[in-house]
Amino acid sequence: MPEDRPAAEIALSDRRRAVEHGEGPLLISGAPGTGKSELLARRLARLAAAGTGPEQVLAIASSRATAGRLRERCEALLEGSFEELWIGSWDAIGERILREYPEEAGLDPFFDVLGRAERLAMLLDRLDELPLRRHEIRGNPAGLLARLLARIDRLKAERVGPTTLSERTREASAEDEAGREAARREQEFAELYSTHDRILAETGSLDRGDVFLALDCLLVERPDVRRRIAERWRFLMVDELEGATAAQRAMVESLAADNPNQVFAAEGGKGEEWFGRLHPEGERVVLEERFRDPQLGFWRCANERAQAQATARAVEHLIAGGSAPEEICVLVADPAKGGGAVAGAMEERGIPFHFFGAAALFQRPEVRDAIAWLRVLADPDDSAAAARALTRPPVELRSGDLARLTTIARRRKQDMVAACEAALDSPQFQPEARERIQAFLKLYAGAAAVMEERRADVFVRRLIEQVGLRRQRLFAAQPEVAERLLGLSRLAELATAWTRREPHGSTRGFVAYLSAVAEAGVEAEGAEEPPAPGAVRGMAAAAVKGLGFDHVFVLGLEEEAGWEQMGWPARSGLVLSRVERGAGGEAARPSRFYEEALASAGAEEEAHEEELFGPAEGLHATYRALREQVLEASWRAGRELSEPRLDTAIDVNRAIARYLELLKLAALAQRPGDEPTAEAIEAVNGLLRQVATPEQQAELDASALDAYLLDSERERGRRLELVAAREEPSLAAFLPRRGDGMLSLSASDLSLYLTCPLKYKFARVFGIPQEPTINQRFGILFHNVLERFHKDPPPNEHEGLSRLHKLFAEGWRRTGFGDSDDELQFRDRAREALRLYWERERLSEGEPVWLEKKFDFKVGDHHVRGRVDRVDRLPDGDYELIDYKTGERKSEEDLDSDLQLALYRMAAREAWGIEASTGSYYYVLDAEKVPAPTRPDDAERVERTVLQVGEGILSQDFEPRPSPTVCSWCDYRLICPAAEA
Repeated sequence: MPEDRPAAEIALSDRRRAVEHGEGPLLISGAPGTGKSELLARRLARLAAAGTGPEQVLAIASSRATAGRLRERCEALLEGSFEELWIGSWDAIGERILREYPEEAGLDPFFDVLGRAERLAMLLDRLDELPLRRHEIRGNPAGLLARLLARIDRLKAERVGPTTLSERTREASAEDEAGREAARREQEFAELYSTHDRILAETGSLDRGDVFLALDCLLVERPDVRRRIAERWRFLMVDELEGATAAQRAMVESLAADNPNQVFAAEGGKGEEWFGRLHPEGERVVLEERFRDPQLGFWRCANERAQAQATARAVEHLIAGGSAPEEICVLVADPAKGGGAVAGAMEERGIPFHFFGAAALFQRPEVRDAIAWLRVLADPDDSAAAARALTRPPVELRSGDLARLTTIARRRKQDMVAACEAALDSPQFQPEARERIQAFLKLYAGAAAVMEERRADVFVRRLIEQVGLRRQRLFAAQPEVAERLLGLSRLAELATAWTRREPHGSTRGFVAYLSAVAEAGVEAEGAEEPPAPGAVRGMAAAAVKGLGFDHVFVLGLEEEAGWEQMGWPARSGLVLSRVERGAGGEAARPSRFYEEALASAGAEEEAHEEELFGPAEGLHATYRALREQVLEASWRAGRELSEPRLDTAIDVNRAIARYLELLKLAALAQRPGDEPTAEAIEAVNGLLRQVATPEQQAELDASALDAYLLDSERERGRRLELVAAREEPSLAAFLPRRGDGMLSLSASDLSLYLTCPLKYKFARVFGIPQEPTINQRFGILFHNVLERFHKDPPPNEHEGLSRLHKLFAEGWRRTGFGDSDDELQFRDRAREALRLYWERERLSEGEPVWLEKKFDFKVGDHHVRGRVDRVDRLPDGDYELIDYKTGERKSEEDLDSDLQLALYRMAAREAWGIEASTGSYYYVLDAEKVPAPTRPDDAERVERTVLQVGEGILSQDFEPRPSPTVCSWCDYRLICPAAEA
């Protein structure tokens, strides 16, 4: 919204006509940034100056942000006192009006309006009541229900109820079985929709869509109430009409008959058409001049990482040039999916950055710490939560000791808490490690003892204080300390709001609610993030409308995500950015919005490549990052000096060593000439050895800083030499090795490391125990059924299918599957898949000769091991290697650079002495076998990959590789730093 301007600047005829408009309908239309909201504010001020009380004007905006800015502008323009301003978002105004007439609307006078997060928890509590047989749950009911709730909200916004939806489905005709199955699934969704509304009604609650549907009925069925509401406000003003839903516009339509004094501001499209139908004789004002004309830039980035790095670099330059961080905004389609890379790039450059919007609160590190404690208290088997609670303040267990703990848990088949108790008597742990574990157990026991006795809100506040999450932040050196304390306070407020809705609920119930909401990525009521002073803001593009910033970066414009909704948020600079390749390396086309904007501007794209080691390789950025660590380390050491422990001297020496490293960075950053980094590091290290004590020198020798700095010059070999020169690398003892000391790798190990090295560390090095998912259990069952079937084939083809079904039924019972909708969906798909499998096998020319055939061969200094599900001998004497898959089918094009089957072909030659020219994935649920293309360089590619991965593991290079597709399904999200913002 433009700043206050002299009257002469708005004296143009059209703008004056809009401000001075009296009674009757008016539409103000114009592109984003043309000052429509300003005209509404000035019109309200003029009405007030002419004698109309400001409380007699009702102003509605589509978003809270626009409503807030409109209120601020009106308050600045109004002279004198007034009763109140009726300015708010559709949701706020609609609920407020409905609460004044609950009995007339047939509602409980004390009805609650539940957001999507609250309804998600409500449905999860009653999952068994929901009709979901035809909707694929795939072990993630929270994710499925979140998507279905979003669709319910869209339907209510368009005034489509479950009955109407069901009638539409029955009337629709399907030509084939696929169409009939889609119709049956749609009918089931209509039943779910109806069940959702019934559960809401039983609890005396509404959702946001219900508010306007109830208002619509009230205004139609009670003309007396409609007249009272129409007469209460002499004038109605609606900003951002294009953002109003059909249900919201219905309220305005009902009031128009009794009071036509309605003024609308819109960007065009459906809003203008609707106005023409409602007020065919209404006046119109078209605004042409834009008050925001930012400089446009278009970026073509190699990948998501390159895009994040370019953004952080540009933001750093803007701040260095005098721009306020809070006047810079980064927009993405979905912060939960696309925010990790941006947050990481900002952190590497020491730029204060904060994401806002759905689930942003749950990405805060301090909030994730609290959630980890809550989760492990509610379920000691939650290994990821236990790992975070153990390794984060106040316990801060070392990574090597965590690896020892997880080894105990796996070998003894215990949860992590029980493993901690066993570790106290284990000689593997040093005294300082046992003391840290003892501190964890003391905190755990104290909290667990009162968890069932206290209300959720009381317990959460007590836990935050008892664990010391708040005290750790009070005197920390970071400028965002106040923001982090507010994050913990908002978590406690969520607990209070949940307790108010569920007065008889347990703390475990609150933890289940919190986990579901965080996992599904929906925003809990009351979890909205307030602006953070001094921080660059990140948010969803759909949430920025109504806000204004000096500089805006819009990222991810290869997606089709309704970018038009963001309006025109930039005043000085606007960068539109897209990536050339997705997370999997696939080519990504620019969105229609990007292509049209680029063509309209007639501009050239600016190319950005990924920096090999990221912006943190810069000495200045590393200095800033380490400076904050030094300040925190000094605070912890000072605390322990006042309360001596067995490891106090260790922590003090570690703090001093971190300070010496800070001096090293300062010296390197200011060194004259072009001296190579390796030589400069060696020279500075020599000087530091003259002042450091032996204990401090040991800390410096164990540090990875030198290797990290050498990475900046891409001296990979030198880095490996430094790592190998250490006497005892911190995790070397826990790397997966064979008895001969060589690294042991499998195809899944290679895939896991290439996907995300940090996930490999959590799964293979730490070996954090995880409960198998329903997808994994089902895959194991299917593999076992097919293995037993082919080991003991039926005597004739007439018994084949019945034997498959018998084996599956036996395995189903023994594996512990039940009769939930999720499990029954897997069972139904399996039965059909077995039928199709047998039909295909009857006609197969190949003969299974080996099942679960193992292999072990060497590549360089590494062992490569594994097993092939099935090996068939073909009629021509050749062999086909088959790997069963129960996941999503891939095409031959998708498998063009497949590694697993290429490795299997190499294994067949090296370990078994046979040549297998064909390798195929058998997608058993689709009954389709897809061959993986064979390339001449397959063996070389496998060898190169094995050596590359082995080198990364041995050098303990476990940096995360955030990716929306991978991170959303990762079991280690809670403990992953890349998932924090």
